[in-house]
Amino acid sequence: MSGEGPSQKPAGRRFSVPSVGEYKPVSGYGVIGNTRTVALVGYDGSIDWCCLPRFDSPSVFAAILDSEKGGRWLIQPTGSSLSTQSYMDETNILRTEFRTTTAHIQLTDFMPCSHTTDAWSTPPEIHRIASCLSGSAQMRFLFKPAFDYGIQTPVFSASERGLSMRTRKHEMVMSWSVPFELSKDGVDSAFSIVQGQKATFVLSYGEAAPRGINDYHTERQRARTELFWLDWASQCRYRGRWRAQLLRSALALKLLVYSPTGAVVAAATTSLPEALGGNRNWDYRFSWIRDSASSLWAFDVLGFKSETERYLHWLVDNNPALDLDLRLMYDVDGGTNMPERELKHLKGYKGSKPARVGNAASSQLQLDAYGYMLDALYFSHRRGAAVNEEMYYRFVKPLANFIVEHWDEAGNGIWEIRNKREHFVYTKGWCFAGLDRAVRIARATGHQEDVPEWTATKQKIRTQVLRKGWSPKKGSFVMYYGSSDLDAANLMLPIMGFMDAEDEKMRLTIEGIQRELAKGALVYRYRIDDGLKGDEGAFLLCGFWLVACLARLGKVEEAEKNFQELLSHSNHLGLYSEEVEPGSGEALGNFPQAFSHMGLILAAKELEAAIQKKQEEPPPGNDAGPHG
Repeated sequence: MSGEGPSQKPAGRRFSVPSVGEYKPVSGYGVIGNTRTVALVGYDGSIDWCCLPRFDSPSVFAAILDSEKGGRWLIQPTGSSLSTQSYMDETNILRTEFRTTTAHIQLTDFMPCSHTTDAWSTPPEIHRIASCLSGSAQMRFLFKPAFDYGIQTPVFSASERGLSMRTRKHEMVMSWSVPFELSKDGVDSAFSIVQGQKATFVLSYGEAAPRGINDYHTERQRARTELFWLDWASQCRYRGRWRAQLLRSALALKLLVYSPTGAVVAAATTSLPEALGGNRNWDYRFSWIRDSASSLWAFDVLGFKSETERYLHWLVDNNPALDLDLRLMYDVDGGTNMPERELKHLKGYKGSKPARVGNAASSQLQLDAYGYMLDALYFSHRRGAAVNEEMYYRFVKPLANFIVEHWDEAGNGIWEIRNKREHFVYTKGWCFAGLDRAVRIARATGHQEDVPEWTATKQKIRTQVLRKGWSPKKGSFVMYYGSSDLDAANLMLPIMGFMDAEDEKMRLTIEGIQRELAKGALVYRYRIDDGLKGDEGAFLLCGFWLVACLARLGKVEEAEKNFQELLSHSNHLGLYSEEVEPGSGEALGNFPQAFSHMGLILAAKELEAAIQKKQEEPPPGNDAGPHG
């Protein structure tokens, strides 16, 4: 095993820049952000998705969901060109480079971030710098915002400083270093640029009148933002063979953190389809307890401590009702009102209707959220953030007692099945794991009075799962009691500590999932009729779970082969969507997806441990034994 692993994609992958209005692949985007919201920047220089001022706000640009009505902000050379995209070092500052027959143009995009005390209260800004590195070019500047998911076209007014936009609810300004003419719905103009010249543009949400372009201090802001990301990235303590991939995943996860509260959104987008033309189009711009706990674990094992501390502080200390009624998901401020509705005026990505905002799954019963939360509390406790008396009695004890009282109820499961509730094996496993963590916390903090009941219930859960969740006919744990279908979520059973991967029942379950749900390294979640139309792609997280299980089984070569295949399904920047279509390799679902990046970190950790264990084993024929 060599020191440095292969890169995720060939360096400098080139794209033919498409015509304006043509949909790009889901994977065709880089992401910039300010830890309050993000923008998706295509390899054609077009910002096709951005919600302001925060992740779950209505969109300002949504061309990715409707190329005509959604709104976009494009800067690119006129005529034909080839482009590449890369991040500046270990930052989230994005560079898109265009090469034409006459010029080499570099477009730098970022949203200012800093460590200053007012960083979360300042208006969110997007800075774009077009630099001509050689030759000369005509550049197209297309700026057509469409507020409230394309419903509202703002009233525009231009001045010598820039452009003001206003609706009943929103105000926004644009300043620039080159003059443009205003049309009725924005700007569609051109400017010339020659070697050594730069054109700078700044969009600021929440301002009433534009300032002069120099008053936005773009170069100073870029330097501060670069320092912010480099300083954060320097905390990564992982030095293994996949450092570049894991750090990029950590940087992507950091973009999905809403810093004012510490909430982690599941993905940056809504309604990107799980299958083209299908209706499995969901809004993921919310904070699931499950996803957040997994992401915080991923941060912590890489050395990033503040994310875990801030999220738990927000969840536990600043929301006194959460221990009485823990929901499976929240908005970024801790709210629970997220009714699901369809945006019928939007065509959807490549015609995949409907586009949705809100998420009806927020009202489902998913008991695994309680287990995940207790696991996160225990992990944090192990890492030095001790569970104090108030946290124990307000949070640990009520959550554990809730599991004791409700573990035997049917629920909707991790995959949020909408047409039925069942006794999902995966959910029971997390009820077991949650009580296991609660027992460990109780013993560590001297609360022995709770240990007997929680331990007894833990055993009841395990006994029931082994009796009702195991199918002798299938030779596997099944999706839910009475089912004959397999569930890739059961790959988590050894990872959560329900049973060892080498246990015969678990080993057979892993083999069954490979046989029935996997295509190479890619793994489908399940094959059941879930009440929704259309198919879906393979779920990347499940593929990473399989790598972790294979590593725990000691199948190191197979695990590494799968892992390398999964790495090939990142985009050109090392970013992952939710799913992949195994035949074409096309990225599907919302993007970038926190669960996919967390899964990569988990798989790499398990694989590194398995490789190290194998290297430490004595060679065949060495009978030295423990005393040798």
